This record gives sequence, C-alpha cells and structure tokens, in this order.
Amino acid sequence: MHVTAPAGARASRRRRWAGNRGCVTSILAVIWLAAAASPGHARAGAVVSIYSDERFRGYSLSDGRPVGILDLSYDDPQGFYGALSGSLVASREGPRPLSATINAGYARRLGSRLTGDVGIIHSRYSHYSGLASGRAYTEVYAGLSGKHLGTRLSISPDYVGTAGWTAHGEINGQVDITSELLLDGTLGALLPIGGGAYRGNSAAQWDVRAGLAQRVGRLTLHAALTARARGPDIYAGRDHHHRIALVIGVSTGL
Repeated sequence: MHVTAPAGARASRRRRWAGNRGCVTSILAVIWLAAAASPGHARAGAVVSIYSDERFRGYSLSDGRPVGILDLSYDDPQGFYGALSGSLVASREGPRPLSATINAGYARRLGSRLTGDVGIIHSRYSHYSGLASGRAYTEVYAGLSGKHLGTRLSISPDYVGTAGWTAHGEINGQVDITSELLLDGTLGALLPIGGGAYRGNSAAQWDVRAGLAQRVGRLTLHAALTARARGPDIYAGRDHHHRIALVIGVSTGL
C-alpha cells in the first residue's frame, strides 16, 4: 500500500488514488518541477514498486494478480504535501491500468513527540480490479503519530461497494529492528455511519496487516501478511481470494 513527510505522517498515509487524471497530473507536474528547481525549500520523490497483490484493508483490489506501481510525492517545508500514484495489473490480456490515486494534506509537529496530520484522498479503480461495482471513493482523514505508534480516523461519503457513509479507524506502528530492517503493522476497523452502508449491515469490518521492509542497496524488499475478518462482502467484488494472504514486493527510488 513512500513519501517524504515526517516519519509519523509517512507511516500513516500509504494509499492509492485517482480522479480527473489529466488535470491533476498537470497540476502536480508543475509542483514537481518547482520542487526539483528549489531542493532547499521542498522535496520531491518517486518510487517504483512491484507487488504480488494489491491489498487494501485486507481486500485484493487487483483480483489476486501482481501489480506495478509508480508513486510521486511532494513535501513543502511548511507541512503541506501531495502524492500521486498509478498502477498496472498483470491481467489475462497483459498489463492493464488498475488504479489512480491523489492525496493532499498537511502535517505539523505537535511538540517534540507527536505529529498531527489531516488530508483528503481520492481513488479510482478500473474494471480490471477485483471490484464488481463502486470503483471509486473519497476519504478525509485526521491522525496523530509518534515515533513508533500512530492512529487515524478516515470518513467517506461514498466508500467502494457501499451505499452510505463509513468511518475507518486504525492504529499503526513501526519499529526499526536494524538500520536496514523495518517492522510495521496496522489494525483497523471499518464502520457504517447510518443505515444505508453495507446494504443494511451494521457490523464492523476488521482488518490487520504486519509487514517487514529490508533495504538492500537501492532496493527495498517487502513482505506483509494481511487478513480481514469474515463478514458480508461490502466491496461487492469477486470475493474468492483468501482472507489471509502473504504479499511480497520490491521497490526502489528514482
């Protein structure tokens, strides 16, 4: 599921996005060039990744197939940030567009140990994804993070596969085992707001993830175990993939 904001904010904003791709890409391209021209005032980054599956909150968005992802990020010293991500999936017809995501927000230090983070994210998925319907969503979020632990609350009026408002709460953590090896994890719960979401079902949808990231030269190797609780298929997709899955991948900065 990579950017160059404060560490706490980085750990809590691993997302994918999309929308009006032409307009947004042009805007972020201008920001990207401005950041590159003024390295002392802002930072821009790019990461290319390949994963065996694209899992989001325990659900396979790539229908269990490998994906390639390009992440672009921009961080202003005042705390504003933006990120742009696009992905391809290895479909039966060859590589095909899977998703596009845009993320913008603001992160600020709150004392010496905490970082506050607010923002908005929009994602859109193609018909090559594992989603049968509701292939787009928008969320606004707010969170707090420290050196090792963080928490975030996300609210969506149109979450994928639902017919109402939803809230997703999560607790995430990260530990540097060595200077080259990182352990991270997330425990989350998706909740309906109002009677329309989940087609009338009011149960929380739990998800959990535990991962390792190992730097090897310019490469970073990834392995993560993801799981989601049993319950109704709120994503309205081809729900035949295992609820517990091991995802492996590799990424490198450009």
